[in-house]
Formats: sequence, C-alpha cells, structure tokens
Amino acid sequence: MRILHVIPFLWSGAGNVVTRLCESQTGANTVGMVTSGRSKGFTDWREYRSRLTNAGVGQFHLDFFDRDPAVFWKNVERLSILCENFQPDLVHCHSGVPACAAAAIGVPFIATLHSWGPGRPDWMNTMDLAGLRRAQRVLCGAMAYRRILVDGGVDASRVEYLPWGLDLKEIRKQETESRASAPRFQVGFLGRIEPRKGQLQLAAAFDKFHKRYPESNLELVGPAADPDYAKELRTFIETSHLNDSVKLRGRVSHPYERVRNWNLFTSLSSDEGQGIAILEAMALGVPVMGRRVAGVEDYLHDRKTGLAVNSTAPGEIAEQIEWAMHHQSELARFALRAKHMVDAEYNWDSTVKKMTEVYETVTRTH
Repeated sequence: MRILHVIPFLWSGAGNVVTRLCESQTGANTVGMVTSGRSKGFTDWREYRSRLTNAGVGQFHLDFFDRDPAVFWKNVERLSILCENFQPDLVHCHSGVPACAAAAIGVPFIATLHSWGPGRPDWMNTMDLAGLRRAQRVLCGAMAYRRILVDGGVDASRVEYLPWGLDLKEIRKQETESRASAPRFQVGFLGRIEPRKGQLQLAAAFDKFHKRYPESNLELVGPAADPDYAKELRTFIETSHLNDSVKLRGRVSHPYERVRNWNLFTSLSSDEGQGIAILEAMALGVPVMGRRVAGVEDYLHDRKTGLAVNSTAPGEIAEQIEWAMHHQSELARFALRAKHMVDAEYNWDSTVKKMTEVYETVTRTH
C-alpha cells in the first residue's frame, strides 16, 4: 500500500506517535510524510525528521499550518500535484487543515483528530469540521473528541475511537535500571511549556506546598512552545525564591529516566488529545494526579488509577499534593492498577493492527 501522511508539524506527543506509526508501516508499505517544515516561526522537531529519514520515509514540505487563504490554496494545488506523482492508495490527514486540503482535491483519505483545545474561534472549528466531514474515517483518542465530531456533523458510523498505544518494550527497559533514591518528595510534569499545559498553576500550587515542606522539588520537563508564557513562568519561580526547588529542564533526550524517579506526576492541562505523557508515567509505575479533561478522563479514575482533580486553584492542588505525600502506600496501589490498565489497553502493537484494519477497510471500499 502507498500511504501519504499529512500533518502541520512533527512535534510534541502527536509528532512522536505519527513518526512511530510511519516507522511501523515502512516494512510492508511505501510511506510518505508531508509537513509544513517551517511556518510562522515554528519548525518540525529534528529528531522526528531524522527517524523518518532512517526509516526510509519520503518527506515533503507543504504548509498546512498557516490558515491564510493565499497560503492554504497554493499548497492545496501543490498537494494535488504531489498526489499525482506519489499515487497514494490512502492519504492520512492529521488535523483539520490537511483534511480540508485532501477534501478539496478529492483523494481518498482518513483523518486523525489529535487536539481540539478550548477557546478555539468558531471559524476555525467550522473550517476543520468541513474537512473532517468529508473523510472516509475520522479517528480520535478521546471520547470527548468523538462527541465533538458527531455533534459537528461527522457521520457517527465514520468516527472511530482509536487511542494511541505505547512502546511498552522501551518503557519496560527502564525497569531493569535502579531508581535514584531521592531524599526529597519529587513532583514533576512532562509537556511543552504553554498555557494550556498549566505549568504556571502547578508552580503556584507547589509554592504553597513548598512553604510547608521545603524538602521537596518540582521538575518541569519540556521545550518552551510559548516564549512569553515560559518567561512568565521563570519570573514566578524567581520572585517566589524557588530557584533551588523548581527546575525547568527543557527538552531532554531520555525523559523516562527523569519521570520514573518522581513521587508524583502532576498534570493540570486544560485539554489533552489523549495525554500520552500521563499514560507513559502510569506505564512506568509512577503515581499520577491530573485534571479530568478531554483525553484524560477516559482512563484517570479518582482513587483507582490515580488522583483526579477538577480545579487548578493553587491551594486545592497544594492540598492534594500534601495528601499524596502522606499516603504513598495508597498512591502505590493506584499506580499499580494504572500500570496494569496501560499494559492491557494501550499497547502499540494493538494500535498498529487496528490502524491497518481501518486502512484496509477504507481502501477496499474505495
């Protein structure tokens, strides 16, 4: 099969799973990848592009990040020419703008909805849904997104809940390494530094907790996706005199090595396409506390697979962290239950198998 993936950018968790999907598909298929490459000050993550190169995936640059009509329609024309040359059996669009482009040139395509954050303008929702309604299948990893799609006019029979699995073999390698013994209570979060991820609220909560328990640390791992927000976060840390206790690590090469040593993985994200980093923490056996938002509510069950919170008020979050510190045996039971759940329900091999079945069904009926 000849498969052409189209995504605005290869970055963050979505970029990782799409890159891994391409790597998994190259053995029996011819695979191509279309990204914006560079647009409006943003770029693909070099690591993902290198992995695609090593896997033999053909790479092309068409800007489907910039929604300006002049930019969009110029690249629709270029996508049409690319499809004439590449001759894909199926185009897999990752997000609404590529779906609109594929719909415009009339190629058989499926789409994956990776993210649908709060506060999106109506015109953007209208545009994306117009493209997604034309897809032969629309996949999503959050039940909340399934409801958005169906309510937005996408035929329910074409919407499939297909969560991304994890590379459990790679995660299990971490179990052979001994964990660092930490004298302090370690709280952490892994994700891009941007407003919807809630690092500023987490730092404010940790500030209150730290005043009572100075022998504690907060570690924030991930690149600065929003420079202004990152600056605001650094300023808060400095003015709160938390420089010795709150560390901004940036993007690291081996995040599992840090996450597995935390006593509590805490996410205050306002929205997650699925929350891959949270699932990875669960797979590592790390206790999780997070907001029950889209992409997380499907598997984070309060006092069963972790601690679920509904507020980002610093005082309330600080109280929850304190409870976790004083109830680590209970927390360990939640973490063990979560780990078993991930093993059973979020395996990468199962994801690839189900994805292949979707591809075959669509191409067979087209």
